[in-house]
Amino acid sequence: MRARNFAALFCIAGLTCVPAQNGVQGVVVDPSGGAIAGARVECGGRSARTAADGRFFISGPERCLARVEAPGFETRTVEIVGSAAVRVELPVAALAERIVVSATRRETPLEEAGLAGDVFTRADLAARQFPNLGDLLRELPGVHVTRYGRHGSLTQVFTRGGQRTATLVLLDDMPLNDPGGEVNLATLSTAFLDRVETVRAPASVLYGAEASSGVVQLVTRRGDPHRRLPHARLAYERGSFSTDRWTAALSGGAGARLDYSLGAEQFRTTGEFPNDFYRNTYGTASFGLRLAPSTEVRAVLRGGDAILGTPNQVGYGIVNYDARQWTRDWLASFRLDDARGQRFAQRARFGHHRLRDLYIDNGVGGPYRLAALVRDVTHPVRRVYLIRLLDPDFPDAQAPPGTRIVRTQYMFFPMDPYLWRSWRTRAGYEGTLSGADGAAIFGYEYERQGGHVTGRDVARDHHGLFAYRQQTIAGRLFLSGGLRVERSSAFGTRWIPRAAASFRLAGERGLLSGALVRLAAGRGITEPSLVQNYARDPWFVGNPALRPEKTASFEAGLVGTWFGRRLRTELAVFDNSFRDLIVFVFLPFPDPSTWRNIEASRARGAEVSAQARLIPSLLVSGQYTRLRSRITQSSSPNSLFTGLGQELPRRPGNSGALTLCWTPRTFLFQAGAVLVGERQDNDLFGVTRNPGYQSVYGGLSWRTRWGLAPYLRVENLLNARYHEVLGYSNLSRAIYGGVRLEW
Repeated sequence: MRARNFAALFCIAGLTCVPAQNGVQGVVVDPSGGAIAGARVECGGRSARTAADGRFFISGPERCLARVEAPGFETRTVEIVGSAAVRVELPVAALAERIVVSATRRETPLEEAGLAGDVFTRADLAARQFPNLGDLLRELPGVHVTRYGRHGSLTQVFTRGGQRTATLVLLDDMPLNDPGGEVNLATLSTAFLDRVETVRAPASVLYGAEASSGVVQLVTRRGDPHRRLPHARLAYERGSFSTDRWTAALSGGAGARLDYSLGAEQFRTTGEFPNDFYRNTYGTASFGLRLAPSTEVRAVLRGGDAILGTPNQVGYGIVNYDARQWTRDWLASFRLDDARGQRFAQRARFGHHRLRDLYIDNGVGGPYRLAALVRDVTHPVRRVYLIRLLDPDFPDAQAPPGTRIVRTQYMFFPMDPYLWRSWRTRAGYEGTLSGADGAAIFGYEYERQGGHVTGRDVARDHHGLFAYRQQTIAGRLFLSGGLRVERSSAFGTRWIPRAAASFRLAGERGLLSGALVRLAAGRGITEPSLVQNYARDPWFVGNPALRPEKTASFEAGLVGTWFGRRLRTELAVFDNSFRDLIVFVFLPFPDPSTWRNIEASRARGAEVSAQARLIPSLLVSGQYTRLRSRITQSSSPNSLFTGLGQELPRRPGNSGALTLCWTPRTFLFQAGAVLVGERQDNDLFGVTRNPGYQSVYGGLSWRTRWGLAPYLRVENLLNARYHEVLGYSNLSRAIYGGVRLEW
């Protein structure tokens, strides 16, 4: 350590001897005086990386307010004047306080909001090499993601036992869900996001009739209005299954009033199986214009186009060589932010989202003769386990004791093209009145939803009026709560409450100074889908009298930060009950089948998570979720899949994740594992249990002084074979390599 100190002092002395040049220079060191290599220094719209001895030089500016940052250290802003060398000491970073907007519609620490949630920053996304949103959410406690096997295939999210329609996904406050809550995460990349916020609690009080179990908020990256020279980023990668991905981004500003951020990405793969290709191309743009010091207008645009093959249940040897799906997704949102003094701020917003899916299958396939060896279990409830697939001619007499052989046939038939179109237009106003001890948030939202359902265009209206209050008492008790009135032309009027409280166990000093206890209770609703309300088909019809699905949630948690915020721990227990769940009901001929509010269920569980910065360059995170779910009311009470007492489908009883991020000097290493336990499922053999699996990944990237960053990523490192959904096999081990260039 003493040698490092002398080296740093020598660097400073050496810099003073450099001939005068137009620019700024210095050295970046840690608290012990050791040089920090690879630190990023931004000054006057230009940037540079420190060398191995911690030195940097930026030509051009002779005076600036420089921003200095390095992984594992706190970011500092220092003023540099003239060409004289400066010494910048970066403190070791503590774990950042988790500030979110999604929980209360204003910036609030999660601990004070009284709700469970997480935040992924731009640095987190870069360390994971900008994954698909679904892969990112797998690392969160209480969140379960299922993908139908391959890139581009249907990807669903379940939050704390809620339905797949109960998590609202927003892009800059504009919903991406179909009306009725259905959302497919397959095409959502994180490449041009500044942050991802999640809340694991009913949020219908603030966001309306689709945030029944949780919220995922995606925040688009903005440009720097003070950066007159544009900042550009290019990246290309190539890997297994003839996969490649390119991204391009450009951002900057003009005159401290205008900022812009533009990006485009394309992901292509031929896949591992027949008819397994996928291509996703999209672009995004964010523009901000400051009309006055306290008034800003912002516009966000996003458009995408994807095409993929849908080979069906390749895990069982069934391949559809002809099926295709085309998806087009467009979004535009506009926002006006205005502050009236120190206490009052207001916001007006308008947005439109449109989704189009076309599915075509002209082929004929089969018949596929299939057989499987299964095992029946009667305790604690009836279940069927898959042991292995068999040759269809395998003799029944050779089946092991306690097992049986199930045989079936599967065949594809041509079908008419299926076209799905949906859209929503949203407008709203929001005001925030702040004081020394809290804030009051209130607002109104109007939304028009529509789509093309069974050959005709349909639409419905929503009006939402909400008020929310945050109050701090004696600096240790944090109260929040509110009420929403939701009026829909489809289901009438509903009142939606939520309340939360957090209490700091001790004062500002002492072992328990960073420990808080939180309690929360709330209600959420999920509206019927357009098909469930308005379908008109000879074989099934919609039900205009459907009620929204209801969630009642109770939660208690203990959050602590220890050792100077180097360690953060969280324990949460929750109890969610789901009522008036909508289910499809077959009626005797000649009555057409329809949907009704029949089913109910319950999910209780515990979440444990921890994050520790062991040394400045090493960050370790882990989480475990124990979920106990049961169907309490069913339209088919004797069903092995959805009968009374059975677990909720595709929500494992045990799950967890572990991640490690190591950032020594000039490279970054990220590794992690997602662990998923046994869960309820179903398939064509009558199997109802899906075994657990683990997926391990790793990534390595290098940082250079010239903005060049080669990287390598391995997915499914252990080459595990499993089905997230029965019959739909995952991809085998995949290796990708690429390079990023920034200037």
